[in-house]
Amino acid sequence: MANVAHPELLDKYLQTVEGHLKALPLEDRLEVVRELRSHVLDRVKGDLSGANVAAALATLGQPQEIARINLRMRMAAAGGERSTPLTAAHTLTRLAALGGQGLLMFLLSLSGYAFAGCWLFTAFTKPFAPDRVGLWLLPSASGDMSLSLGRHGAGVIGHDVLGWWIIPIGLTIGFVCVFATYRFDLRFIRRLARNHIPSGRSLP
Repeated sequence: MANVAHPELLDKYLQTVEGHLKALPLEDRLEVVRELRSHVLDRVKGDLSGANVAAALATLGQPQEIARINLRMRMAAAGGERSTPLTAAHTLTRLAALGGQGLLMFLLSLSGYAFAGCWLFTAFTKPFAPDRVGLWLLPSASGDMSLSLGRHGAGVIGHDVLGWWIIPIGLTIGFVCVFATYRFDLRFIRRLARNHIPSGRSLP
């Protein structure tokens, strides 16, 4: 007796995957579903018996994990196509919501831009408050000296190390850090994007 077809197992699996892809446009969600369906049908070679379909789905893994992988790859692919610091940062923000590497890269990127922002803020605000803004060498309560970058209150006890040189130095360090952080982000995003091949090879 011929094996009874169980396409509903596949349909249920694909519906679950699509339900976890709401962050993607409809066209992308449908493409993921088509790729997965084609992948499974190729694997079962026309035998849609319950055991065969279940075995094929088991090789793919949990539908939530498959959805997460495709979300990460497609977000990276979209972000890599529009390469500006803002779009790269936006892509990393979306990837961070998926956890794992995306979250780590987002935190590293945030640290890089924050460091750059401190130098740029100091350079841009120096002309407006020359006696309060700079790279300061400040004494601590224990008598040790420490460096502090930025704006300080009136009457601060310390020494402005760079003086007006903070403007060209701050601008240089700030913009170099912005560029380096952006290139670091873009390299990570494009590496993820290369893992996504529309033919369905993005599947494990």
